[in-house]
Amino acid sequence: MSVFTTVEPAQLEQFLNRYELGKSRGFHPIAAGITNTNYYLETDSGDFVLTLYEHHSDDELDYMLGLQQQLAAKSVLCPAPVKDRRGDNYSMLNQRPAAIIQRMPGTVIPAPRAEHCVQAGAELARFHLAGQDYKGHRDNPRGIDWLVAIGDMLESNMGAEEKLLFGRSLREYQESDTASLPRGAIHADLFHDNALFVGDRLGGIIDFDYACEDSFVLDIAVLLNDWCIDQVGNLEPTRVAAVLEAYQQQRPLQREEILALPSMLRVGALRFWLSRLYDRVFPLSGELTFIKSPEVFRDMLRLRSAQQDELLQLFIPHFLG
Repeated sequence: MSVFTTVEPAQLEQFLNRYELGKSRGFHPIAAGITNTNYYLETDSGDFVLTLYEHHSDDELDYMLGLQQQLAAKSVLCPAPVKDRRGDNYSMLNQRPAAIIQRMPGTVIPAPRAEHCVQAGAELARFHLAGQDYKGHRDNPRGIDWLVAIGDMLESNMGAEEKLLFGRSLREYQESDTASLPRGAIHADLFHDNALFVGDRLGGIIDFDYACEDSFVLDIAVLLNDWCIDQVGNLEPTRVAAVLEAYQQQRPLQREEILALPSMLRVGALRFWLSRLYDRVFPLSGELTFIKSPEVFRDMLRLRSAQQDELLQLFIPHFLG
């Protein structure tokens, strides 16, 4: 559990006066999360999540919460913020911007199977389609500029082989042509623990902290790198096919997107290796925090870098004929 900003009962009561939700009937911290403070909130009107944003600017919150409003309005399975009496998506609580978000049904599936991957792939495609006309804009906060800056900060914490791996992977990303790839609003962090299931039925997609504008295929790659791997990080063909076939039934992938998948898988592994290493080297202070292992994605990046031919054979014959 990570709690960075504690909310006292009197503060919560005053905050709830801004909403038409009635009184609080239950309030306790959520045993998950790395960057924000989250509480389960039960009110006279139902169950919600109270989120205090520890590091987001107003522009970022406007983008994220506005996107959630649009997606939910178009029947994408995601939580929308509850507007207060003034019509605002968020306001200040204990010196932090805070929002009350609809609570989605379900729990995390620890080990997704093909039937879960089908639903994730289809819902991600619906997400991409529903967000195509979204008017907000946010550059990828974990894009190429961030990778360069964080790599410089972390260089002294890398071994010689890791520095070579980072440098080679960064150069490949810098030299790749991603400008022509279809793009729009993406989730950018759709790990299996950011999806809730009611039994085997998808209940909703959560955690929009890194939602931004970037290539759709990068979003797919992030999903594949987490939902569709074996114990050592290799892609499992049945689950990969489940994701991509379900996605394409909603939004057909273009040829250049399929061809870019191997590169985007490496970009995704690089991004999460560095972000987790950064969290380990520069941990946030909270009442209780946990850091996920950066080695998982470092080793995955090594795998993806050595699997170019195998990845092309996995994607091209099945999806391009």
